[in-house]
Amino acid sequence: MLLNTRRRALGLILAAGAGLRWPLTRLAHGAEKECFDSKAFGPWKGLATNSQAGARMSQVQFDNDQGCDLHADVQVATSYDAKIVLYGDRDKIKLPKKFLIDPANRLMVRSADGKEAVNEPLCGNCTDIFDNKVSIVLPLATAPLFRESANMQILVKMGDKEECHLKLDCESLRKALDWAAQRQSELAAQYDEQKCTPPESGCFITTAACEVLGLDDDCFELTILRRYRDEVLAKRPGGEVEIARYYAIAPLILARMPESTRRARLLGLYARFILPAALAAHFGLNALAYRLYRRMVAGLARDFAPELKP
Repeated sequence: MLLNTRRRALGLILAAGAGLRWPLTRLAHGAEKECFDSKAFGPWKGLATNSQAGARMSQVQFDNDQGCDLHADVQVATSYDAKIVLYGDRDKIKLPKKFLIDPANRLMVRSADGKEAVNEPLCGNCTDIFDNKVSIVLPLATAPLFRESANMQILVKMGDKEECHLKLDCESLRKALDWAAQRQSELAAQYDEQKCTPPESGCFITTAACEVLGLDDDCFELTILRRYRDEVLAKRPGGEVEIARYYAIAPLILARMPESTRRARLLGLYARFILPAALAAHFGLNALAYRLYRRMVAGLARDFAPELKP
């Protein structure tokens, strides 16, 4: 306990010394209540609401023999329609629109036996190009691979660089999609009966910040904030939707946080939001805890995932 107290104090001192400040934006209000759940299947996470089902792989880094600075989120619906979101390391690679739409940049997909199923311009079907990120709807030719192959490869060729490649485990994907489809039916019934419950997953950003300080998973902050999530926030009007949004956006925020400033950012979050919110929740100041939570997520979304509009 004494060691943890010292770590907390050190975190507050370091954060104060860093002098970190972030502009704040407001989260949207009035979203309809939804049931939500998620479950990990290898590298994939099955995602289900009362109205939708699919699977997602987040924070994935492409690779090649010389290293590759591209990252991706891959999203697949139970219909096997799929989308890949590419983004570059902000410190190393930039993805301006003029560069991305160059037809020399290629998107390729290969089956487990190396047979090429797709080879087309990278932005042949881009749905969004914004702030070092591009969303690409994958061609229909990828659906049979997701549905039947043990694995597949997505390759990206940009400019004069070597191909970046990403291997996807399709067997784990299908398990995630089967679970999500079944879970959607269960959540639809809960929705009709107004019995939505929050997911069991951990609090990504708060956990990361506490880990920087060497705090345990059952530390005061995480224990109190999880209790607040389950017993207070989930019971607010629209609370389940806010929780679902957080679970969708938090992994992406952490993936986009530059390694060079990650520790300082997390220490700042701990000092300005996480510890104050935990103390507020502990003493029953739930309105204050809620405001702090909203400000933290909104500020991070503005800096790292503005396209998601939380």
